[in-house]
Amino acid sequence: MERRTFLKTSSYLCASGVLPVTALAANSTSFTFSEQDTQRLSSEQLDTLAIEAPKVAIESPNGDAVQITLKPAVARRYNANIFVYFETSSEINVFDLSGNSSGTIKLPQGFSSLNDFAIEPNQQLLYLIERGQHSVTVANFYGDKLTEISEFGTELDAQLNGPKKITLDTHGHVHILEMGTASIKVFSNNGAFLYSYGRSRLGKKPLYRSLDGTQHILVSGGKLNDRKWVFNIDTRKLSALN
Repeated sequence: MERRTFLKTSSYLCASGVLPVTALAANSTSFTFSEQDTQRLSSEQLDTLAIEAPKVAIESPNGDAVQITLKPAVARRYNANIFVYFETSSEINVFDLSGNSSGTIKLPQGFSSLNDFAIEPNQQLLYLIERGQHSVTVANFYGDKLTEISEFGTELDAQLNGPKKITLDTHGHVHILEMGTASIKVFSNNGAFLYSYGRSRLGKKPLYRSLDGTQHILVSGGKLNDRKWVFNIDTRKLSALN
């Protein structure tokens, strides 16, 4: 995919190098530890930064105009930028680590409800899981849809049935948590299926809920959302942390 220059704001890609371990990076509520270049953020963590959510005007049953504040649906930190998708929004809002707004990234036309997203900052790409869809849409920071990864199906490994969460590793591979098989499927950035991991060999499906990370993919789940696993992309080994 050809790299294009993103002009809307220069702050998206200005950060480089390793960040110091801040309270934000060290106290992830999703995992027992987090890598310094990526992290999922909870609503509580966003509140501590006093991030201002967008508001939309709606008409009440009696005809009055009412403003409502959108709730954050997905929030992820990549390096020194925080990317937040607010429910029903048509864009992803970007903030710095102090909670100051840095701009927005437009979603492709027709997108209004995301299950999850991942960011490839260097190539300025979005990887999007739309609610109710069984593929991953790849778009640029201008909102142009570039391609799709996979399609619905249950017969082939390369097909998806209920993609829920997504992250990108340091090789540029796309890790997709699939609910239909209770496993994580890995694709190249051009959409070729590579391998899968995490599927139980004993017939009982593990309850995975989320994943994050780059060099080591961190998986969370369990009935009480208190289980943690880590996947090493070099050895391709998934190990339980607790």
